[in-house]
Amino acid sequence: MRGVVERLVAEGGFGFIRGEDGREFFFHQSALVGTEFEELAEASEVEFSVTEHGAGDEPSEKPRAVHVRLSAGQLPAVDNEALAPEKHSRSPVRTLRGRQ
Repeated sequence: MRGVVERLVAEGGFGFIRGEDGREFFFHQSALVGTEFEELAEASEVEFSVTEHGAGDEPSEKPRAVHVRLSAGQLPAVDNEALAPEKHSRSPVRTLRGRQ
């Protein structure tokens, strides 16, 4: 499933994703695959799986996101802060050439 990070609670190491179906899913940093928690920011596009009753969940708890990773082509954030749009369009090669 695909979705967008809606909220991050950095000090708790968790956040919430709004799935493409409109539902909200909790995720914990331990559910990340190939992505560090600090590489996520609000509005980051992600791909994930859903589990109904994960280990430690109460029966009344909503489904949670697991196997969370950045979507293909999505640039990682730095310390949970998204890069400014002008940084997205710059390639490292152009930046280095511009400094010579």
